[in-house]
Amino acid sequence: MTDRNQRLDEILAEAAPEIQEHWEHCREAGLSGHTEEASDKVDGQILAYFARLKALPDPAEEASVLDAMRQLYEALDEINEETDGGLLETDERELLVPLFIDAAEACGVDPEAHDGEPGGEWRNF
Repeated sequence: MTDRNQRLDEILAEAAPEIQEHWEHCREAGLSGHTEEASDKVDGQILAYFARLKALPDPAEEASVLDAMRQLYEALDEINEETDGGLLETDERELLVPLFIDAAEACGVDPEAHDGEPGGEWRNF
Protein backbone atom coordinates (compact mmCIF):
# COMPACT_ATOMS: atom_id res chain seq x y z
CA MET A 1 0.00 0.00 0.00
CA THR A 2 1.35 3.40 -0.92
CA ASP A 3 1.82 6.13 1.64
CA ARG A 4 -0.90 8.09 -0.17
CA ASN A 5 -3.38 5.23 0.06
CA GLN A 6 -2.53 4.69 3.70
CA ARG A 7 -3.18 8.39 4.30
CA LEU A 8 -6.52 8.12 2.50
CA ASP A 9 -7.48 5.19 4.73
CA GLU A 10 -6.54 7.24 7.80
CA ILE A 11 -8.56 10.25 6.64
CA LEU A 12 -11.64 8.12 6.07
CA ALA A 13 -11.25 6.16 9.32
CA GLU A 14 -10.97 9.39 11.28
CA ALA A 15 -14.10 10.88 9.70
CA ALA A 16 -16.33 7.79 9.70
CA PRO A 17 -17.44 7.84 13.36
CA GLU A 18 -18.47 11.51 13.18
CA ILE A 19 -20.38 10.93 9.96
CA GLN A 20 -22.24 7.95 11.44
CA GLU A 21 -23.03 9.91 14.59
CA HIS A 22 -24.36 12.76 12.45
CA TRP A 23 -26.69 10.48 10.49
CA GLU A 24 -28.00 8.87 13.68
CA HIS A 25 -28.61 12.26 15.30
CA CYS A 26 -30.50 13.48 12.22
CA ARG A 27 -32.69 10.37 12.14
CA GLU A 28 -33.42 10.65 15.88
CA ALA A 29 -34.41 14.29 15.37
CA GLY A 30 -36.75 13.23 12.55
CA LEU A 31 -35.15 15.51 9.98
CA SER A 32 -36.72 15.35 6.55
CA GLY A 33 -34.88 13.20 4.05
CA HIS A 34 -32.55 11.68 6.62
CA THR A 35 -33.50 8.04 6.20
CA GLU A 36 -31.10 5.20 6.76
CA GLU A 37 -31.42 4.33 3.07
CA ALA A 38 -30.41 7.86 2.02
CA SER A 39 -27.46 8.07 4.40
CA ASP A 40 -26.32 4.61 3.29
CA LYS A 41 -26.31 5.87 -0.30
CA VAL A 42 -24.20 8.87 0.69
CA ASP A 43 -21.83 6.63 2.63
CA GLY A 44 -21.54 4.39 -0.41
CA GLN A 45 -20.59 7.34 -2.60
CA ILE A 46 -17.98 8.45 -0.08
CA LEU A 47 -16.45 4.98 -0.16
CA ALA A 48 -16.56 4.96 -3.97
CA TYR A 49 -14.77 8.34 -4.06
CA PHE A 50 -11.99 7.04 -1.82
CA ALA A 51 -11.74 3.85 -3.90
CA ARG A 52 -11.44 5.92 -7.11
CA LEU A 53 -8.68 8.01 -5.54
CA LYS A 54 -6.81 4.95 -4.30
CA ALA A 55 -6.97 3.40 -7.78
CA LEU A 56 -5.20 6.39 -9.36
CA PRO A 57 -1.48 6.21 -10.09
CA ASP A 58 0.74 7.70 -7.42
CA PRO A 59 1.42 10.50 -8.00
CA ALA A 60 -2.00 11.22 -9.48
CA GLU A 61 -2.73 13.77 -12.15
CA GLU A 62 -4.75 16.63 -10.70
CA ALA A 63 -7.34 16.31 -13.48
CA SER A 64 -8.00 12.71 -12.45
CA VAL A 65 -8.50 13.66 -8.81
CA LEU A 66 -10.85 16.47 -9.79
CA ASP A 67 -12.77 14.09 -12.03
CA ALA A 68 -13.27 11.78 -9.05
CA MET A 69 -14.65 14.76 -7.11
CA ARG A 70 -16.96 15.64 -9.99
CA GLN A 71 -18.31 12.08 -10.03
CA LEU A 72 -18.84 12.20 -6.28
CA TYR A 73 -20.69 15.52 -6.35
CA GLU A 74 -22.90 14.44 -9.25
CA ALA A 75 -23.86 11.27 -7.38
CA LEU A 76 -24.52 13.19 -4.14
CA ASP A 77 -26.67 15.69 -6.03
CA GLU A 78 -28.79 12.81 -7.38
CA ILE A 79 -29.23 11.38 -3.89
CA ASN A 80 -30.14 14.80 -2.54
CA GLU A 81 -32.71 15.27 -5.31
CA GLU A 82 -34.29 11.94 -4.31
CA THR A 83 -34.93 13.46 -0.87
CA ASP A 84 -36.27 16.74 -2.30
CA GLY A 85 -33.08 18.53 -1.28
CA GLY A 86 -33.53 17.79 2.40
CA LEU A 87 -30.58 15.48 2.98
CA LEU A 88 -27.48 17.49 2.14
CA GLU A 89 -27.63 20.96 3.62
CA THR A 90 -25.31 23.24 5.59
CA ASP A 91 -24.49 20.78 8.38
CA GLU A 92 -23.67 18.04 5.90
CA ARG A 93 -21.60 20.40 3.75
CA GLU A 94 -19.57 21.46 6.80
CA LEU A 95 -19.06 17.81 7.77
CA LEU A 96 -18.36 16.24 4.38
CA VAL A 97 -16.66 18.81 2.17
CA PRO A 98 -13.52 19.10 4.35
CA LEU A 99 -13.23 15.30 4.14
CA PHE A 100 -13.39 15.41 0.36
CA ILE A 101 -10.84 18.23 0.21
CA ASP A 102 -8.48 16.44 2.61
CA ALA A 103 -8.62 13.35 0.40
CA ALA A 104 -7.88 15.39 -2.73
CA GLU A 105 -5.03 17.11 -0.93
CA ALA A 106 -3.59 13.71 0.05
CA CYS A 107 -3.52 12.99 -3.69
CA GLY A 108 -1.51 16.13 -4.40
CA VAL A 109 -4.18 18.72 -5.14
CA ASP A 110 -3.47 22.14 -3.63
CA PRO A 111 -6.80 23.49 -2.30
CA GLU A 112 -5.52 27.07 -2.40
CA ALA A 113 -5.04 26.77 -6.16
CA HIS A 114 -8.82 26.25 -6.29
CA ASP A 115 -9.97 29.05 -3.99
CA GLY A 116 -9.83 26.63 -1.06
CA GLU A 117 -12.29 24.12 -2.51
CA PRO A 118 -11.22 21.92 -5.40
CA GLY A 119 -14.31 20.58 -7.14
CA GLY A 120 -16.52 23.31 -5.71
CA GLU A 121 -17.86 24.16 -9.13
CA TRP A 122 -19.68 20.80 -9.13
CA ARG A 123 -21.05 20.95 -5.59
CA ASN A 124 -24.69 22.02 -5.25
CA PHE A 125 -25.23 21.49 -1.53
